[in-house]
Amino acid sequence: MSTEESPREIAILGAGKIGRGVVGLLFSRAGYRLHLYDMYMEGMRKLEAQGYYDVRVTDGHDVDESTRIDDFDIVDSTTDAEVIALLQSVDIAACCVYEGAFKSLARVIAEAVSQRHASGNERDLNILLCVNALGAPAKVVSYIEGELAEEHLAYFREHVGVCQVMVLAAGIPSDPDANPWQVVVSANPGLEIDADAWKGPQLQIESVSFIRGAQGHIYRKVYCGNMRHAMAGFMGKAAGHEFICDCHKDPWIRANIVAAFEEAHAAIVQEYSFDPAEDAEWVEFIYSKLDADVKDPVDRVIAKTDEKLSHDNRFVGPALMCLRHGIVPFYLARGIAYGLDCLAAEQGVELKDDAAVRAYARETCSLGEDEWMLLDLIAKQHADIAFRAAE
Repeated sequence: MSTEESPREIAILGAGKIGRGVVGLLFSRAGYRLHLYDMYMEGMRKLEAQGYYDVRVTDGHDVDESTRIDDFDIVDSTTDAEVIALLQSVDIAACCVYEGAFKSLARVIAEAVSQRHASGNERDLNILLCVNALGAPAKVVSYIEGELAEEHLAYFREHVGVCQVMVLAAGIPSDPDANPWQVVVSANPGLEIDADAWKGPQLQIESVSFIRGAQGHIYRKVYCGNMRHAMAGFMGKAAGHEFICDCHKDPWIRANIVAAFEEAHAAIVQEYSFDPAEDAEWVEFIYSKLDADVKDPVDRVIAKTDEKLSHDNRFVGPALMCLRHGIVPFYLARGIAYGLDCLAAEQGVELKDDAAVRAYARETCSLGEDEWMLLDLIAKQHADIAFRAAE
């Protein structure tokens, strides 16, 4: 670990709602200069010409604050040269991209790490993975190490932290008449960083904290918080609601998503160790979002339905975890059934009978022969949904 002072700068790789909004807002407030890197270069040049952007934080009720950010520059993404040079000079890089971009980013990170080593740079570099991808740090580390020459591996392992980050906010569409570069995020934005993977002294930034046992925290976030949000969208789509806040106000939907949350949470706290006080605070924070009144479109929330229903993701993953711990995932199976209806409608698939539902669930969720119990629950829930719709 170097004693050399780190620059108050951050590279933001992926300048969307989480990158510019949550990460950009918190670090800008702390006096950091933002270096924005995004493949949408045409848009980035327009943002550069404007010279600023606003971040609006709201809960749809009492909280509605706007912060103007102008201490930033745009990194040219038409070649790798500028981002590699940037990653040699900064000591924090926030990756706010989908999992599909991990390999390409790992390649440029590896080149920057090689050049840092060759130039004798002894400062630590921390990569913040601000993405809801389970197992993300291990994947990114393997991609980076796969690009590095043997002579740079020891340096990488000593000086580079690849850290899972829990992003405690959501990006929300702006009003139609808002400035096109405004970012809207939900109230009380924050970041929780994996303290075990972090290299060097911890940051002292408001609403940025460090936690131990980050794997349990990201599974809790995805399997409980993100699951509940998506289930509200699936059920809301069936009910004809336009926004998630309308889903939360629907008594039937609210009762079901709360019950599914409780099933998933009961399994998570058996699978991983949490400080009881911290866990209770987190649950209260998540429940508070049910009363927010932000206009988050249902169609945005249920996007990539097939991914959400995949075997290890936010529905099947916690349902199978429940079964391992002797908990019947009754409501989680209902969420899967509603999700299958959304996906079938999107793909033009007709789920005409029990056999069709089972085959579609088995294929979509990659359910094995030994996971028949969950398949039975999904089929029964789908039949119940069809019965209710016919009434």
